[in-house]
Amino acid sequence: MLDYGLQTHLVVFGAALVLLGTLHGCATLSEADCLSADWAVMGEADGEQGRPLSDLNRYRRECADYGVVPDSQAYLEGRERGLARYCTETNGYHEGRAGAGYHPVCPAALASRFQRAHQLGRAVYLSLSNLHHSNDSIDYARNTIDDLKSDIADAEASIRSDDTDDKEAERLRNEIKSNERTIDQLEDEIDVLIGSVAISIGEYRAAVEAARREGYDEPMEGELLQQLWRLVR
Repeated sequence: MLDYGLQTHLVVFGAALVLLGTLHGCATLSEADCLSADWAVMGEADGEQGRPLSDLNRYRRECADYGVVPDSQAYLEGRERGLARYCTETNGYHEGRAGAGYHPVCPAALASRFQRAHQLGRAVYLSLSNLHHSNDSIDYARNTIDDLKSDIADAEASIRSDDTDDKEAERLRNEIKSNERTIDQLEDEIDVLIGSVAISIGEYRAAVEAARREGYDEPMEGELLQQLWRLVR
C-alpha cells in the first residue's frame, strides 16, 4: 500500500491537475484560486504539461488583485520536477507525433534528446498529414468531376427536349462550357497532386523508418498507401 504522505501528494497533485485544466481555459484566476493555491504542486503540474514559464508571471498579475504573491521558489522547484517527467524522449516523440509544436521549455540536460525525438515524431505526423491531404483532395476532385459530368449530361438532355426554348438552351450551353472548363482545371490539379504523391510517400516511409531505427514502434499506414497507389494509377 502507498504510505500516507505519498497518498496525500497524489491526491493534491491530481486535484491541481484538474484545477489547472480549468484555469488554462479561463481568462484569470479567481480569488479563491489564488488563496488556496499550492504553488509547488501547481508548478509541478505546469511542468508535467510542458507549460511555459510565462504562466508564473500571469499568476503574479492575476493574484496581485487579491493581495496574493505566488511562492516563486516553490513553483519553480515543482516545475522542475514536472519538466523532468515531461522532457523525456518518449514524450517528445509522442508530442511531435500528435502534431504539437516544439516549445523550448526543457532544461539544457534534457532539451536535445527531447527535441530530437520531437522532430522524429513531427516528421511522421507532417508526412502522413500530407498523404491524407493528397488522398482527400484527389478524391474530392474526382467526385466533383463526376458530379459535373452528370450535370452536363442532364443539361444536354434538356437542350434536346422539345420543352426547352432557345433562351433556356443558350443558358444551358453556357453552363456546359463553364462546367467543362472547371473539369479541365480539376484534372490539371489532379495531375499535380498525383505527381506529388510519390514524393510524399517516400517522405512518409523515410520518416517511419527513421523513427523505427530509434526504437519507436511506429506502424506503417499500409492501407492508406495502397489506396493512394490505386488513385495515382
